[in-house]
Amino acid sequence: MASPFVQGRLRGEALSVVVRTECADCGCSMSIEIDSELRWKVLDDGMDPLIFHPSVDFSSLAAPNIIDDF
Repeated sequence: MASPFVQGRLRGEALSVVVRTECADCGCSMSIEIDSELRWKVLDDGMDPLIFHPSVDFSSLAAPNIIDDF
């Protein structure tokens, strides 16, 4: 099954998703909205998470997943 963002691109539709998670540091719950253009915003007041996107060359990845490669 393709991701919602891929389906949105194929259909020409703008999509968004809300990720409900918690802070790894303090354990507070938070919600982050991500849209089809990969813009994101935190929906909870007072939360300012550090978000990163790992740069992985999947063509040369030898590990079974990116976690094992870090």
